[in-house]
Amino acid sequence: MTTRANEAASWWVEGDFPVRQGVAAHPLVDGRAAMLAMCRAFLSARRYILLAAWDIRADLEMVRGEDAHVGPDGSPEQRQLIAELRQEGLSDEAIALWNAGHLQVRDVLGFAVKRGVKVGVLLWEPPSISSHLTNSPDKQHELLSEVGVDCLLDNSSMKITHLLEALHQKCAVVDGRVAFIGGIDLTLQANGDYDRWDTRYHPAESNERGSAHTASMHPWHDAHVRLEGPAVADVRRNITQRWMEVAARRDGPDWPGALADTVPGPVAGGVRTQIVRSIPKNTYDFAPDGVFTIREAYMRAVNAAERYVYLESQYLWPEVYRGIDKLFWGGKSPEVVAFIDALGAALERGVNVGIVLPDHPNCGRGFTDDGIERLRNLAAESNASERLLALTLGADSLSDDVPGGLFYRPVYVHAKVGIVDDRWLTIGSANLNNRGFGADAEINASIGDATVATEARLALWMEHLQAALEDSERLRDVEAGFRALREQAESNFARVNARQPLQGHVLPYLTAADGERRGVRVDGEHGWLDVLEGGAGPMPDEYQDRYL
Repeated sequence: MTTRANEAASWWVEGDFPVRQGVAAHPLVDGRAAMLAMCRAFLSARRYILLAAWDIRADLEMVRGEDAHVGPDGSPEQRQLIAELRQEGLSDEAIALWNAGHLQVRDVLGFAVKRGVKVGVLLWEPPSISSHLTNSPDKQHELLSEVGVDCLLDNSSMKITHLLEALHQKCAVVDGRVAFIGGIDLTLQANGDYDRWDTRYHPAESNERGSAHTASMHPWHDAHVRLEGPAVADVRRNITQRWMEVAARRDGPDWPGALADTVPGPVAGGVRTQIVRSIPKNTYDFAPDGVFTIREAYMRAVNAAERYVYLESQYLWPEVYRGIDKLFWGGKSPEVVAFIDALGAALERGVNVGIVLPDHPNCGRGFTDDGIERLRNLAAESNASERLLALTLGADSLSDDVPGGLFYRPVYVHAKVGIVDDRWLTIGSANLNNRGFGADAEINASIGDATVATEARLALWMEHLQAALEDSERLRDVEAGFRALREQAESNFARVNARQPLQGHVLPYLTAADGERRGVRVDGEHGWLDVLEGGAGPMPDEYQDRYL
């Protein structure tokens, strides 16, 4: 077992970016916090903004509600907001834009362009729009170009051997001084669902979440991290490496290649941080053999775990997904199987393992069920089942149209987070599947610091439990936190079946086999909260024919 004496070597990896000292790392839980921080940084830009995205919406509102306009004009609340914005470097013109509520993506980036800031958006162009789950890259390119943004469509996955590959990184750099990495794209579905902006309360319905195109839909849980200090140079280099290859191939603007290749100095009180990536083989010339430091960092951290491993992910797939929700179609992923086996080995040596997953993912739910069942079998073999916790998140809302007056809705878990022993934290774009571990382009921050890791864990657990502030000290005890999550999940399961309001959001993740054991209908693609007869509803229209 790894000891604290040699923890420095536990999770740092070689072969790509170095470990940086003196990095200020601030986790941002959920879209409201992340977009608020990004908007402030973008509006305070002086030289350039570089952004790499899987998807984007030019009309997405980055800041909403009271964050955009606090109190009546001249009120103390509004004066405080203006003072905060000015302290962050926003000009009077930027503050006027903010207070007027003109904070769509195109407003913010277009404002920067008007002030002489170079703005570049590197946007994935998939092989066909049918394979892209949200918006037309060509249309977003057009809308961003109209406000002066250099939008470059990255078609590096348009190869016969890469048709199921996604360029999935979500990162940004402002002036070489601040960077953002995580799971949050500045987007929502073309039909208005799955808005990435959401608050820590994840209401089942919200006037703020959604868009002008549709009523509010599913809540969305995610995570990002804001970085200052030397690691910012590595995020910039990642974007410019990709950008310059695409620009040369597509005759695009090449100004990002002329940006100063300088490394910011360390930040006082900063921590050790390493930028890790997944770059598939034969996608970019700068890494023809690929880069796979994300999966190596995860493996090293889990193998070093002594007390607990806590994970949040959109997927847990031991199978390779090839576009069809059928097991055994794509074969096993050796990397993910090895990772799940490493979690099993951690359970065997006394480590607690917890994972939060979406009840209703966009695809591959049966693949995740397979991963959970594999992990449970390993836990059972080691008599460690009580140390394994598989959870999902849900929300409720009052309705006169359903029995009992309540309906339930899954909270879409999109965060990609790993925490080990309150000593190591990773936040980024990589899911726990073959794609996150190497088949897609991904980027994560790997952070080795007790304070940052602990505070991130507490922020997530306090949110999922909707715990009172005074409970944070109790939750610092990891064993107490795991018990609280388990007990509240089971209590909420009973509440759903009794048509009672949830306490917090945490619920048990139910595989199809769990559904048979518990007498609950678990749809192979859509989970149980949306379709549980007599317990959750209303049943979506598209499922009515299947069940009624």
